[in-house]
Formats: sequence, structure tokens, C-alpha cells
Amino acid sequence: MTETILTAPFSVLDGSVMLSGDGSDAPVAIQGGITSDGFEIIHAFCDGYLWAGYLRDSRGIWWFHARNRKALFVTPDVEGFHAIDDDYGVSASGVYLEDRPVPDADPASFALVPNSTSFARDSHRLYVKNGSHFFQFDRTDMDTLVANGPFVSDKDNLFHLGDALTLANGAKTHETVQYSLHDEHDMLLKDWFAKHHAGIVGWWHPAYRGKADGAQPIAHDWFRTQHAVFHRETHQAGRRMEETFNLLRGADPATFEALDADHGRDAEHVFCRQSRIVGADRSTFTALGGLFGKDGHAVYYNGYRVDDADPESFTIVGTERPFATDEQRVYTSAFARTHSPFGHPDHVVAPLDKADPRSFRAFGKRGAWAADASRVYLHGEHKKKLDAASFRFLGETETNGWAQDDNGLYRSQGSMVVAGIDGRRFVKLNAFWGRDDNTVFSFVTGAVQKGIDAKTFEVTDDIGGARDIAANYRIADGAIKKTRS
Repeated sequence: MTETILTAPFSVLDGSVMLSGDGSDAPVAIQGGITSDGFEIIHAFCDGYLWAGYLRDSRGIWWFHARNRKALFVTPDVEGFHAIDDDYGVSASGVYLEDRPVPDADPASFALVPNSTSFARDSHRLYVKNGSHFFQFDRTDMDTLVANGPFVSDKDNLFHLGDALTLANGAKTHETVQYSLHDEHDMLLKDWFAKHHAGIVGWWHPAYRGKADGAQPIAHDWFRTQHAVFHRETHQAGRRMEETFNLLRGADPATFEALDADHGRDAEHVFCRQSRIVGADRSTFTALGGLFGKDGHAVYYNGYRVDDADPESFTIVGTERPFATDEQRVYTSAFARTHSPFGHPDHVVAPLDKADPRSFRAFGKRGAWAADASRVYLHGEHKKKLDAASFRFLGETETNGWAQDDNGLYRSQGSMVVAGIDGRRFVKLNAFWGRDDNTVFSFVTGAVQKGIDAKTFEVTDDIGGARDIAANYRIADGAIKKTRS
């Protein structure tokens, strides 16, 4: 038996590649098909207490992680293959995230973005790695891309990385440095960009021409200067309201017109808020309300094309939660990838699985509850245990939406099922009260009223008054007030 030790934790034993140092008493053979023929370690590191990295044999490049003790084949292209950090590998023909090829990435220009641990780039786009999440982002100007910690910016826009990469232009004037090797954490981010990227005429530079100073209103939240068009975003900041003017990159202020509060167009392009809608036909584009729009060949939501939607039959359902239908499908909003496999997460519209557009209805102002002939939905999710045949929407209160079927009573917020209610016997008496044969329920408090006698309970007026054999009840300040009869 011959064992060759290469470097911890890998060795070659009797023609097999072995893993040691994982807590086992003896080396364990790595599964998946990697062989000792031409075996090399390209890059190895500890992910917590587990070893991982890129390996090579005579067939090509492999990715290994000790969590499953199995090597996954990456590519036969070994020419120039190297790891640029613990997760990215680059060959002459491609870029890889662990074992997966990154579509359309350019190996010649792929590199990490300095001053951050989350961003990489090539000449085409930004790549974002955040814990176990990875996505591509196509909304930055790559010629002026800079980063600091969780912030990444180009000459016009600042973005912040949390669960997703979101526009953070409202933080331009007050955000501080998050990443520095030179004790600069007390600096404002705009001053840090001006110091370290003085050659880029970005929003931090005195000569930047994309500022909204003196912008004049067009309509709704659209504004323009001589050089640029802006969409105004208003948000609460403590006790005051703050305004942020987001620049529409590439918009022509001379020909720009507002279509509604969220859509506009110039002589060449259509925009949804601050983003250009790629592929939209400006001559046939129509704003449908909210973030929906369509042209002669496609439907769009939040600036993204809705795949396979039929613009001719596409109809918006008028609830706060976005729903829409065409002849074939029901659509609803989701926070999901904008495209597969590595699109960045954002608010998009996708088909509601197996929903019937002919019988579909969304209920109330909010649209938390919806149903078709065979299914009930809550917040766009099919609730398999609810019975569509006996489903009844009961109404909305300030904080909740109420529904029932023959099996029970349900709320839209919090724990869905209201315990202790007989759905077949429950009756909504008015906006304040309901009961079955044994239980009284308050829609105001959202709770079963165990101290009220259901057998003798009755409402006495239309403003919350009621009584049973022992007491009178009224609603005041969101609570039940009780007085003895």
C-alpha cells in the first residue's frame, strides 16, 4: 500500500484520491470519479471546518466540498485555469462559480472589484456573491464601477447589498465608509469616492452633470433639467419626508413625456421609474396602471418582460397586491430572480401555478385572498387545505382580511386558522361580530370571545353594539367594553 501526501487534507492512496483531516480515523476516498492520474490541487481552503476547493486530474478540473465528500466535474478546459478567490474559477474559455459555469461571463476581463468582499465584474456586468446567494446585475455602467463594502456605485447610481442589490441614492449624502484598510471609517462615502476615484466624474465629483439641482416638474413624479430626466422617490425619514431624484440614464429631456406616475418615454425608449425597459416599443407602449405596461408584442412589470403573457388579452385585477390575467394564465407578483439561472432578485410578475383565469377572483382592496373554481390563494400562495367550493370572503379590517369555508374561519395576517370555529355554522353578523352555535368572534380584536354566551348573543346596532344574557358590549378604541345588564 503506497500513500502519497500532497498537502493537507488530500492524499493519493493506491490510485484513489483521499480526504483526511475531516474527523475520521482514516483517510476517506473522494467520490464522483476523480482519479489520481495527473492529480493536482489548484486551490484549497477551509469553509468553516470543512475543506473545499478546485482540484485537477487528467480529465480536467473538479470542484470539491467536504460536506458531501464528492468531487463534481467542472470543465475539461485546464488551460490557464486558476482560482481568483475561494468560489470563482477562471479558464481560458469560461468563468465558474464552484462547479457551475457562469453564463456569458468574459474570462479575459473577469476580476474581483476592489474594496469589497461581495462583488466581481467583467467588461459586461456586475456579479454579486452574498453568503449562499449569487446573481448577475446588468444595471451598472461598467466603465465607472466602484465599490466600498456592501455599497457599489457607478457615476450615476449608488446601490446597497442586503438580501438583494437595491438602489440607495437616498444615502449618497450621509452614508459613511464601510470598508477601509486605512482607518477611513469616519469619512462620508461620497468623500471616500472623491478621494480614491478622483478620475471618475461621478455623482461625488464637482463637475458631475447629472445632478437634479433646479429640476422642473413634468408630471406626477417626473422632473427634468437641461441635461437629464429624473424620477422622484419620496420616503419617510423619521418625522419628515425626504425626496430622492433618480436619474434616467440615456433619457432625452427634450422629448421625454410622462405616461403615468411610473412610466414615461422619450423619442427612442420607454422607462419604468428610473430604469429603461429593454426591448419595449415606444410607439405602441401603453401604461396599464401601477408597474404594469404593454406594447404590441409583450407585457412588462416593474420594467421586466413578463414571459409568455398575451398583451391583447392581458387584464389587470384591481387590488393592491398585483394580479393580472390573460386567456391562458393568472399572474401575481413575487420577489424572485429576474431571469434564470443567475438573474438578480427583484419584484417581478410570474404565473400563478395552475390558476384558472376564467374563474379567478381576488377579494377586497388588498387582494390578500383570492380563489378560482378549484383553489384558494393567500398572498399568492395556494392553500391546499382550504375548500374552494365552500370558500367565502368575509371582508377586511384595518389589519386583516377574513374568510371562511366549511372547515373553519381564517385570517390573512398571523396564524391563518382561527381555532375553535365551526366553519359550517359560522355566520358573520356585521363588520364587528360573528358567531357559530357555541362561540362568539370579534373581527375588531381578531379573537374568540370565550366570556360571551353564544346562545343568547345578538347585535344591537351597526356601530359595534351587542349583548348576551349577562352583559352589553360596545367597541371603543379597538377594544371590547363590557357593562352588566
